[in-house]
Amino acid sequence: RRRSPHALGRELRTPRAVGQGARAAMLGVKHNVFRRAQSHPFIRHWWRRAARFDERTGMLSAGIPLTITMVVTITVSTIMIDRQFELRDLRARTISAREASLEEEHEAMRDFLKGTEDEYEMKAIPDQFRAGK
Repeated sequence: RRRSPHALGRELRTPRAVGQGARAAMLGVKHNVFRRAQSHPFIRHWWRRAARFDERTGMLSAGIPLTITMVVTITVSTIMIDRQFELRDLRARTISAREASLEEEHEAMRDFLKGTEDEYEMKAIPDQFRAGK
């Protein structure tokens, strides 16, 4: 009897032709010797379901790594931006503190020179404003 290539391919994929796991006669062994080495049937069932789900959707093989990458990228960029704002604020505080101390020194010098308008070049500069001491 003549068979079509499609029917022939289907026959080759039948459990009898494939070997039906380890149940077929392979070197005279007709049962699954390695069944004990496999995990619990419940775990095998859920593993197969997860593999089928991933094969259909790609959520496990592509979705999980992409989600991890997205979360790490968002976390790192948030930390970097936060550090930049922190440094900017620290720099602004330092500049304003420096300007305040300079203004205070100028005000003290004005007060000092205001009382000596006639002969201010003969007065000694107070020790707190001398650069060398």
